[in-house]
Amino acid sequence: MTLPHVSHPVLRIRDYLELIFGAILLAFAVTAYMAPNRILDGGFTGIAILLHHLFNTPIGSVALALMSVALVVGYYKLGPTFGFRTIFATVLFTLSIDFFNHVLQIEALTDDLTLAVFYGGTVAGFALSLIFHAGGSTGGTDVIATLIKRSTGISVGRVLLFLDLGVAFVAGLFFGARLLMYSLILIFIETQVIDLVLNGFSATKRLWIVSERAVELREHIVQDLGRGATLFEGTGGFTDEPRKVIITYVPRRLVGQLMRDLHDLDPDVFVAVDSAAQVYGEGFRSFKNNP
Repeated sequence: MTLPHVSHPVLRIRDYLELIFGAILLAFAVTAYMAPNRILDGGFTGIAILLHHLFNTPIGSVALALMSVALVVGYYKLGPTFGFRTIFATVLFTLSIDFFNHVLQIEALTDDLTLAVFYGGTVAGFALSLIFHAGGSTGGTDVIATLIKRSTGISVGRVLLFLDLGVAFVAGLFFGARLLMYSLILIFIETQVIDLVLNGFSATKRLWIVSERAVELREHIVQDLGRGATLFEGTGGFTDEPRKVIITYVPRRLVGQLMRDLHDLDPDVFVAVDSAAQVYGEGFRSFKNNP
C-alpha cells in the first residue's frame, strides 16, 4: 500500500531535526566512547569497529557498505519498507563517524571502560530513541531480522538481540573475555535507555485505533509492517453510532513509524497507546515454559 502524501511541514521539520541530531549524536558515541575502547554495540557498526581494529579500515565507510548491501537486499525482498528516513539517518550516521575520526580527529573522552560503557550506552540509546521516534532506523540488521522472521517465525526483536550478541561474542574471540563482558553491558544499557525514553519500561505497546478507514489501516499494519491486528465492531459513546476498532501489539521501535503512517492514512484517526507488560503468542513470547 502506498501512503498518500500529506503535508505536515512542522512535523516533517521536527522529524528531520531529530534524525540529524540523533545520527550525529550516535556517531559521537561510537567515536568518543565505543571504538577507541574496542567496545561493540552489535550490528554492522560493531562489525565495522572490529574490522577497524584488525585491519585499520575506516569505521563509517565500512559500516555504510555493509548497511547498503542489507538495504538493497531488503528493498528487493521486502519492498521499500524502511524508507527514505532510514537511508538518510544511515548515511548521515556513518559519514559522521569518519568525519569525527579523520577530520575533527576526536579522541576518546575516557579510557576507563566502566565510564565508556555507561556514557556510550546512554548516549547511543538516547540517540537511537530520537531516530526511532522520527520514524527512521540506522542499519540493515532490521532487514536481516525481518527476512529471518519470514523464514523461521522467530520474532524480529529476538533476532536483533541474537545478531547483536553474536557480533559481541565474535569480538570477544579477538579482544578477550573482559571486553566481551563490557560490550554486553553496553548493549543492555543501550536497549534499556531506548525503552525508557520511548516507551517507559515496557518493550511492547498496545494500540487501540478507531477510524472510518479501519480496513485500510489494518491492511497497512498487516501487509506493510508485518504485524498482527484484530478488527472488531464498537459503538461510539457520544454518537451511539457503529465504529470499527483495531487493536494491535507492536515493539517499541515501530511505534513512532506506525503513528505517522496512521495519521497519513487518516488525519482524523483516534489512537490510544498503552504498555503491555506480557504478550504471548505468534511474534512475541512463546507459551512454552511460561505458566
